Amino acid sequence: MKKIWILAVLTIFGVVALAQMMGGPDVRYATLMGSDGIKGTAIIATWPSGEHTVFVQVEGLKPSSGVYANHIHYNAAGDANCKAQNGDKILGLTNLMPDANGMAVAYTKVPASVKYPAGTTYVNVHSNNPNPVGASITCGDVAMK
Repeated sequence: MKKIWILAVLTIFGVVALAQMMGGPDVRYATLMGSDGIKGTAIIATWPSGEHTVFVQVEGLKPSSGVYANHIHYNAAGDANCKAQNGDKILGLTNLMPDANGMAVAYTKVPASVKYPAGTTYVNVHSNNPNPVGASITCGDVAMK
């Protein structure tokens, strides 16, 4: 199962990298780091059409533990970051749902009518206990690559 998981993640990276080399999307990445071994990666591709494709993969979640909300956070000042947790505005992403091994992947397609936020942003995955959108459990500042 872990080999399939790794292959899927590498395929996503490969497709986005190839598309970028061929004059495709602008690509942003975030390395997600949290406590208790929860970590992951986010890839945000903004296509020439203005559409955005967002892939988030996380490992170390409690196996088969329900859905986890995750968002791109930003703020009006354009200085949102994980450390400060100051992104009071969000761009919602498809919920993550861990498998029996605690691994989850979510794909979100955002229409061109939604512009990517200006300034710095971060991807945040939230606890699902005791509230559906709880505290941050893993987070990563987004960087252009």
